[in-house]
Amino acid sequence: MSIFDFFKPSKEHQATINGSSKVVVKPKQNLLAAGLTAGLAWPHDCRVGSCGTCRCYLKKGKIKPLNDFSYVLTPDQLDAGMILACQTALKSDVEIEVALDASVEQVISCEGTLARVRNLTHDIIEMLIHCDVDMPTMKAGQYAEISHKDLSKPRSYSFASSPQQSNSRELLFFVRHVPGGEFTDWLFERDQTGARFNISVPYGNFWLRDSEKPMICIAGGSGMSALKAVLEHAAQSKVLRDAYYFFGARAQRDLYCREEMEEVGKNWAGEKTFKYIEVLSDEPKDSDWQGPSGFVTQHLKEEYIDKGVIDAGQCQAYLCGPPPMIDAAIKVLIENNMPEDQIFYDKFLDASSIPGGR
Repeated sequence: MSIFDFFKPSKEHQATINGSSKVVVKPKQNLLAAGLTAGLAWPHDCRVGSCGTCRCYLKKGKIKPLNDFSYVLTPDQLDAGMILACQTALKSDVEIEVALDASVEQVISCEGTLARVRNLTHDIIEMLIHCDVDMPTMKAGQYAEISHKDLSKPRSYSFASSPQQSNSRELLFFVRHVPGGEFTDWLFERDQTGARFNISVPYGNFWLRDSEKPMICIAGGSGMSALKAVLEHAAQSKVLRDAYYFFGARAQRDLYCREEMEEVGKNWAGEKTFKYIEVLSDEPKDSDWQGPSGFVTQHLKEEYIDKGVIDAGQCQAYLCGPPPMIDAAIKVLIENNMPEDQIFYDKFLDASSIPGGR
């Protein structure tokens, strides 16, 4: 059930942005979605109220918070009128100030058909959507918002292949089953091939930055999708950088995309290193597993940073996966001299980890 089931705005309202741009916010639409749809370069990342990237100032008017802003914003920021655009519905016309970002692309929407579903692990599937029109060029690492008429709210999923590998009308995603999650329960209960979706693209600020620094990549679960796309793009572009990709999982049954990672390694710029490392945290001790065990961030620190294989202070990091993994990775990297502005991440939140339990 969505908060919109309790709060049902009955009419459109207008948001005046930075004193000039006029944005119409429809019923059941949040301020960020309306701004992006209108073509504003509004900074954003998670779109579920956990990162704070879409923060802005409410100068005039009345809003309805869709979740508690204090989860992300400080008391001083709240006192100054700062709000999260992705968690804001309007109760009146408003005036907003926000620092727009010219690098943010305009969002477009279209319809598409679920063309194929394929099991990757016991709880992750590959979902291929065939769009009715050609998609714009997007960056590897970005994501789409997907909605269906029978579901209460849209869901966000990262592209699981690089733009160079994709048909201009096909979008590939990895989806993990979250028991009790409205969308994934619906998707996993039976074959939904042929279902029609509305797709909005592109979203997110997670993509490969121009640099010669070695890359430390960490992912877990369906976080494989965005990093797979980023690394495929880097390999195809013959990026001259070393890359160490640590994939953390519980057990061998949670491992997938091994052939794809092998292919990335084969295509990596020859004079540079690409290494893919799988680390299992809960594999039975009597199994045939020969690889490293424990937490993926612990393995990175003890076997690569502490032993001098990687100098974290001279690297960039790309992180995708569940919040505890990302938070632990950021802590290890910062403690080992990596500047915060060299860490790029996408936290994969589900119904259990989204603020407010949505």
